[in-house]
Amino acid sequence: MRSQHPDWPAYSSVSAAFDRNEPGILLDLSAELARSKNSRDRDLGILALSAGLFRKDDLLGCTRALDSLDRSLPSADPFLRATGMRIRSMLMTQVGSPSKGVGAAEAGLAIVRGKGWAEEEVPLLVVKAEALTELNDLNEAMRVLSVAQRRTEESGFLRGRCLVLVALGNVKYKQGRYAEAKKDYTTAFEIGSRSRFNKVAESALGNLAGVAAMEGDNTGALKLYDSLLTILGDRSPEFRARLIGQKGYVLIEQGEFRTAIAECLRSVAIADSIGDLRSKADALHDIAFAQWSLGDRAQGSATMDSALSAYARLGWRDRIRWAHWDLAEWYHGSGEDNAAFKHLLRYSSLSDSINSERFTEQLARSEVLFETERKERRIAEQDQDLAIAAEQDRRKSTQRNAFIGATALLALIALLLYRSMRNKQRLAKQEKELHDEQVDQLLSQQEMRSINAMLEGQEKERERVGKELHDHVGSLLGAIKHQLGVLEEQVADVKTEQTAQYHKVSGLLDNAAGELRRISHDMAAATLNRFGLEKALQDLRDTLHINGRLQVELNTFGMEQPLQRGVEIAVYRIIQEAVSNVLKHAKATELSIGVTHAPGRLSVLVSDNGSGFDTAVTSGGMGLANIRTRAAALGAQVQIDSTPGKGTTVSVECPVVE
Repeated sequence: MRSQHPDWPAYSSVSAAFDRNEPGILLDLSAELARSKNSRDRDLGILALSAGLFRKDDLLGCTRALDSLDRSLPSADPFLRATGMRIRSMLMTQVGSPSKGVGAAEAGLAIVRGKGWAEEEVPLLVVKAEALTELNDLNEAMRVLSVAQRRTEESGFLRGRCLVLVALGNVKYKQGRYAEAKKDYTTAFEIGSRSRFNKVAESALGNLAGVAAMEGDNTGALKLYDSLLTILGDRSPEFRARLIGQKGYVLIEQGEFRTAIAECLRSVAIADSIGDLRSKADALHDIAFAQWSLGDRAQGSATMDSALSAYARLGWRDRIRWAHWDLAEWYHGSGEDNAAFKHLLRYSSLSDSINSERFTEQLARSEVLFETERKERRIAEQDQDLAIAAEQDRRKSTQRNAFIGATALLALIALLLYRSMRNKQRLAKQEKELHDEQVDQLLSQQEMRSINAMLEGQEKERERVGKELHDHVGSLLGAIKHQLGVLEEQVADVKTEQTAQYHKVSGLLDNAAGELRRISHDMAAATLNRFGLEKALQDLRDTLHINGRLQVELNTFGMEQPLQRGVEIAVYRIIQEAVSNVLKHAKATELSIGVTHAPGRLSVLVSDNGSGFDTAVTSGGMGLANIRTRAAALGAQVQIDSTPGKGTTVSVECPVVE
């Protein structure tokens, strides 16, 4: 909304409350304006009601308020109509219909174009660009924002400039131009914080954190936070508390736990001084993580209790859920499986409840779209009635057909909604039954891998235990056999009883492989979770390398940014299976592993100089079958080239979503 209106103080109050994201004040203003004797003030009250309901995420109520505004506003009042169109554009984009969002924004722009209302035209251009961004029409979004940028320069509309910069940063971020996006967000934050455009500055700050996380440049992120804190000075303690808390989080990512605790305590102190429970709760969560990482489990647990209490007061059930997840992982890591299981059950219960609420929210969003379509259909029917008013002989037939069509459409929509609800309820029931089965298995077995399986419960790829054991033990068993192979030449020269002793040791090592497979799996998973695919592959190379017997070469390119966690796990398992086949069958002295990440794809190459095999004769054992199965789950293509006596090459081409 426009920040000022010289002839209408009430509008300026509504506009300021909307910009500051204050739904309570908007609803109070709506009630006050509804009692006015001035019809224009009453119309403004309806606009304030729709704005307040939108800020409260009551999207269906907002839709009905906007429909009421459309009916009550005269065509001669373009100003309020344009503002209503902007709210409708934001609403349509939020409920998942950005094409309708573009249409509403264009309708608003048609009203204000040429009237010199930059403070309404620029926000309309921005919401149109945001809808185009959701449609992935990024070139058109950039064109619209360039028009908005010129209008802000011509009019000196400073807040509009901040809005445009944030929107430009969002488009560039989606294009992968992270450095340019960071520059736009930083400029928007500097202007917004100086000019007290708190909502815009907060949005820019959150986006800056997202860019820093995507780039993985923790050192650069810390410098950025320090420079932003310098710019902020003593102003906006809420922003300072949030910035310092985010700085503490980055320090935790770097493993600087004591420094992170100190920064987070600063954030808590500022948050306490202004009653900012949101920043305090997140900072306490990070402090608990750092304390536990330093081995101070008692203090970490107590701090996490404080964080949970703050989250409960805020009603942040999603944060409470993930806090219990963290506690489950911590207790599991320290061997306290009963405590881990208790928190895991709490996490599962909250997840079920939150998923149910999200389903209800989705139904509400669908109802908003349904209300919009019904309104459009009603308008079309009214136009049709006007057009055929002169044709009295066809009126009854047309009305009857329209009624039958509308009834059939409503019945079809109701049927589709009912079937969709039944399907989702059935899926939810199946998921709950599967979850209960996993819990029963955990209680009956009380083994470590059952907890691991439940902690990995969000992964879609759950294969049978036999295949997973084969994957985990392959490379480690091959490495053990190669290490024993170094001693084989010396065993032939010793006495018979010593030879028997050697074979006994070999047998004991085979038995130990069972335990080693579990340890290998845990270590690989921990390395992948904490450091990513590239570090896990370096550890694998170091494990396999044997001077004078097996030379292992690892080449990676474009792996600076982490992939999706599920993709990294699957790619690591594919490489691990290929290496296991080399160690078991190839008798190779050289092994090469290559991973290349380019935009939209990931290439994996594992080659050796071993004995090879005839691909036309050998259909492939369990190892090759596992490679193909895991690749198929990723939508990847596998090529296996081998010639007897000339080694083997396994190549995998995998599409990735950036």
